[in-house]
Amino acid sequence: MANSNVNGTPVANRYSTQFGSGSISIPKQFVSLAQYRLALVDDMAHKAIRMEVSEFADRFLPLPSGISFEDHPEWPTDIFSDLAEGGTLLESDIADRFRDAINTHDVTPGMQMASSPDKPELDDMEDFKQKIDAAFYRDGSVPTDGRPHWADQLVSVEFKRHETNKDPFDDRVNSNFDATADERKKVRGQIITYAEVVFRVQQRTFLFMLLVIGRNFRLLRWDRSGTIVTRAIDYVAHPHTLCELLWRISLQSDEGLGLDPSATRLHPGDYDYKLMDFYAQPRDSDLATEERTLTEGELASMSDPPVFKYVRLSFRISLAGGWPRYRLEVPHADGVRKFLVCKPLFYADGMVGRGTRGYVALDCLTQQFVWLKDAWRVYYKKVVQEGAILQKLNDEEVDNVPTLLCHGDIRQQTTQTSEVWEEAQAAAEPDPPSSPSPHDRLLSSSATLVAPRLYKPATSRKRSRTAVEAEDSGGSEEETLRRHIHYRIVVREVALPLSEFTTGQNLVSIIVDALQAHRAAFEKAAIMHRDVSGGNILIYPSVEHAEKEPPAVVWQGLLCDWEMGKSTKVEESFQLPSQPPRTGTWQFLSADMLSGQPKAVEIPDELESFLHVLLYYAVRYLNSNCPNAAEFLESYFDAYTLKHGEYVCGQMKEAAVKGGILQVGWNVPLEFDSPLDDALAQLLLLFKAHYKVIAYKRVQFETARMRPPSIAYKNPPTETAPSSSSGPHHKAEENERLKALVAPLVKKKRRVGSLKPTAEEEAHARLLANHLSMLGILLTVRDDPEWTSCDKVGDRVPHDYKPRYPVAQEKGPSSDAVKRRRTMSMIDYRSCHGRPSRTAKSMFAPR
Repeated sequence: MANSNVNGTPVANRYSTQFGSGSISIPKQFVSLAQYRLALVDDMAHKAIRMEVSEFADRFLPLPSGISFEDHPEWPTDIFSDLAEGGTLLESDIADRFRDAINTHDVTPGMQMASSPDKPELDDMEDFKQKIDAAFYRDGSVPTDGRPHWADQLVSVEFKRHETNKDPFDDRVNSNFDATADERKKVRGQIITYAEVVFRVQQRTFLFMLLVIGRNFRLLRWDRSGTIVTRAIDYVAHPHTLCELLWRISLQSDEGLGLDPSATRLHPGDYDYKLMDFYAQPRDSDLATEERTLTEGELASMSDPPVFKYVRLSFRISLAGGWPRYRLEVPHADGVRKFLVCKPLFYADGMVGRGTRGYVALDCLTQQFVWLKDAWRVYYKKVVQEGAILQKLNDEEVDNVPTLLCHGDIRQQTTQTSEVWEEAQAAAEPDPPSSPSPHDRLLSSSATLVAPRLYKPATSRKRSRTAVEAEDSGGSEEETLRRHIHYRIVVREVALPLSEFTTGQNLVSIIVDALQAHRAAFEKAAIMHRDVSGGNILIYPSVEHAEKEPPAVVWQGLLCDWEMGKSTKVEESFQLPSQPPRTGTWQFLSADMLSGQPKAVEIPDELESFLHVLLYYAVRYLNSNCPNAAEFLESYFDAYTLKHGEYVCGQMKEAAVKGGILQVGWNVPLEFDSPLDDALAQLLLLFKAHYKVIAYKRVQFETARMRPPSIAYKNPPTETAPSSSSGPHHKAEENERLKALVAPLVKKKRRVGSLKPTAEEEAHARLLANHLSMLGILLTVRDDPEWTSCDKVGDRVPHDYKPRYPVAQEKGPSSDAVKRRRTMSMIDYRSCHGRPSRTAKSMFAPR
């Protein structure tokens, strides 16, 4: 994808690529690292599970075949004596003494611990230039330059002073394990970001992390469902507990330490490593992106299939120094296909969730550039693979959607944290006391803690819920750890972001293509997209060979990211506990979907999302009378209203679609002075009628529901005769005169009657029952001769714009608000410094 902020921007920083991610984003550029970390803490709320250290060792650090418990080395009982003073030591002192004790006594054979106290590895490795205190590395890959070397870390290590407020978790009875004190939350946010970096840089299924807090330690295991954490243990008093865990870690294979076996790390001398360098070099045959008729010279030198310059440039940019290169496997038919990748040009922020990464990849079979998406999809029975949906669309010959090459789940790699959580929920009663095993005696310090265990060992587990069973249970997103499975999908098209449109007319044309794809998917394949957003409508340049016409470069709108797609033949009442009630990207969801009332996604909701996409890109990039595009966009797309403790649609968006009002000032309508004004006016007219019909039906329903049952009287009460008293009689006459005065203004049942739509409004509302009217409006506007070729004025959101409502200041129930604000990254692609996503940019900055 290409960055639309072209003014003064070097071309090497203007291009990146993205195939829709379906993931979420947290803006980074204009928030501090502390704010970002606190947002991640909220995102991971209730997703940490405490486990006994012996159970942790047995489940996640099993002894390899041929090695018994008695084979462990003899470690001196005073191995950590230099750390006994604990609370008086600085973090740097703790780190140095701890590292020396581990390496000197060879606690981890074949591995060494190295510190990284100096500075980040690379300036462009991370948006906040993060560094962790230390890590364990295999012999031969141990760094000596004091940098973290994220690509080589096997187990990450973080040190804190011996203070209670430095422990991000709380083992006390009846306490919230996710410690809520500010300082504790800061530490938790810190270690979350470190785990995030490792997952971003490496190809991993999980990560072990050692957290040392003065004299205490915790061992953590991260995956895309959450984290499993051991109790805090005093390793000075119980040195063998820590030493055995580290010894067990050193005995694990790379796969046992979380490295993905379907990803082969490449090194400079490897053939595929050199192949990547070879195909990254620019060639004279590469085509420019602009729409045009090709010259004879271009036709003569053009490769087959043609390669566009932005695609090869994106691949070359991805070969960033310090980033590891991999050969990835993707299931195909009865085997696998292999693809070469380096730095993702799109990645999702945060540790929990799909963790989507997008790559411009080189196909080992064809040596062609393709788009590869790596994600951890939600793993329940009726959650269909994106590739299966895309395959159906391709089979039904739906135009303007990506072309599937291959896809599949990767070696049945699933998240273990969710399984542990499910087993804990299935365990009804605590186990009776039993005699400790030899392992419990060695790893015994956890027995001194009195907090109840939250996880039951395998001997006491009830049958774990299967993928079929889990989907039928209740539970909110806050209460449920989602199960994920590793998944990859490869498509042929490497596209440009929607922000690369050239004119307002071109913007409408691209959206028309995407809308036609949506219509064909619905009518031919009975599939609803359910996540129409700016990041999922792309531009795909291709060479068209029309009959009796010279070959030309044409731009095609592409509706991508069908991960949220769902068959319209499936009953929407079926809800998975892992799926949030609102499916899609907050900024582009319909007002009805943001009403706080659960509902199925319907055609009018999807059409409204297309309207919001059109409005967003028009306000941001086209000339208009909007004096402050950034504030308008934030107020319209990112604002919200709190209703009964839940975040619902913001006032500006609601006013637009329900009242047909688009204003940039008091009684000042938004105007582009182009045919776009007609499109917006006509579409808002339809949506205003649509919402009036909805409101009327809801009021009718509520009125009928609240009406008391009729009562039959055998002897109806008679009216009381008016009083003969002159005083009250005179007052009654006065009241009647006052009521007669305003009688023309008063109507019976005005509350319901005033909402009743006219016949014309009902007709307008019916026009949104299918795609035809919106397509007709946009096609008419697209072909209007009044368009100008210079209405795109560049990005109207300043680079230094700071959102009025920073992420860290959000309050309210659940992590939905954090997720909602993060989705802004999906509006455009992530710039070449590397996630959306889910992000070093403001919520308004292009990705």
